[in-house]
Amino acid sequence: MRQVLLLFCLIVISGFGCKKATDWLNTPKFKKDITIETLKDYQSLLNNTSILNLTMPIISQIGSDNIYVNERSVPNLPVIDRNAYLWNKDIFEGRISLDYSFSYQAINYVNVVLEGIETIEVNSGNFSEYNSIKGQASFFRSIFYFELASIFCKQYNQTTAAVDKGLCLRVNSDVNGIVQRSSVLETYKLILSDAHKAVELLSNTKTVKTQPSKTAALILLARVYLNMADYENARKYADAALNISSELIDFNSVPELALPFRFPDFKNENAELIFYAQGNLYQTVYPSDLITSGLVDTMLYRSYNQNDLRKIYFYKEFDSVTIKFKGSYTGVASNFAGLTTSEAFYIRAECNARLNDLSIAIRDLNIVLRSRYKTGTYIDFDSNDSFEVLQKVLQERRKEFPFTGNIRWQDLRRNNLDPRLATIIRRKITGEVKVLPPNDPKYVYPFPQSEIQLAGLEQNER
Repeated sequence: MRQVLLLFCLIVISGFGCKKATDWLNTPKFKKDITIETLKDYQSLLNNTSILNLTMPIISQIGSDNIYVNERSVPNLPVIDRNAYLWNKDIFEGRISLDYSFSYQAINYVNVVLEGIETIEVNSGNFSEYNSIKGQASFFRSIFYFELASIFCKQYNQTTAAVDKGLCLRVNSDVNGIVQRSSVLETYKLILSDAHKAVELLSNTKTVKTQPSKTAALILLARVYLNMADYENARKYADAALNISSELIDFNSVPELALPFRFPDFKNENAELIFYAQGNLYQTVYPSDLITSGLVDTMLYRSYNQNDLRKIYFYKEFDSVTIKFKGSYTGVASNFAGLTTSEAFYIRAECNARLNDLSIAIRDLNIVLRSRYKTGTYIDFDSNDSFEVLQKVLQERRKEFPFTGNIRWQDLRRNNLDPRLATIIRRKITGEVKVLPPNDPKYVYPFPQSEIQLAGLEQNER
């Protein structure tokens, strides 16, 4: 069956989560009907890295405790950056949310693929290709919905997930329909369902790292289950991923201070990379030498051992309080937002610590840290205290992924549910100290106001 699509809709749609999107129908001079009818055509859609790999939502980095902005510089930040940094009630002030819009653009894109390939007759000659395409599209929809949920929904809580407000779940290619908010439980059910489909359908590895593999889907599942506090499943899928690929780069040889951003760019091999993605650009957090934008929290920076090469390759120190993040795994001026074997190691280590399998948790932690320290300087960590082991894993996890995707924000949200691990974040601005307490409503970003008005949605509490 032939499917005729409007390419204009796919390319320039800003992203429509809940509202009805018909404005593009009034611009006929830009329309061009494109016939998409083969698996090759659908794979071409999934190869559009600009839409699917380079626009991951990461605004939560601005609100985390890994950065600070000099008081004098705060008024000069872009409006959205400034509001996110200060946890203001209104983040977007009527402006477009890049994270929200670009994510729904990507979701609409893969919905076209998932819906369209159902019209193709599957046979022995195209079975593998069909499964690969369906698996890739399922992965992309899963990861975008999960990262959106980490920003625009409450933290998953088993006791309240069925009533907490979730996302607008688009599961077909009709961009004109209005979709109301689901629950957090329904949101996570779709995220998990899509990720499991990806695991079933994809091959173990991919030569092109912008294309998701089974290993990537396994790490994604581990990430989601970790954030749901389902440590048995998180461990299970992290373990499965590491059984396929467990290579770590040695910081004694791979990074180079001569490189602008320290790590190999996308054209060069980083053995840890399982799935490559970049976050949207926010002046406050992207890697740069501009010391007027966001700086690294000094307590975080000082927490690194002097023999820890992450301190050298992740950061550039201008003076004792002026430190910039430089060590993105993208190798360019953007934040890494993909998946790595190192994340699988940390997930497995944390889960084993929480499940009281301390020797295995410590083993994984030491494996990673030996590759991060100057050769011969790392002293293996050891402890019989389960909480001490958990704290150590979480501390090193923070130092490992300070500006990777939404990892720090996700960790803050989920660990705030445990009073022993809860964090209070403070900002100083014009002599006033602003505080973000654990489990505060401001850990959930507001929906863009245009979505609220056009679809009649309930806004998040702030």
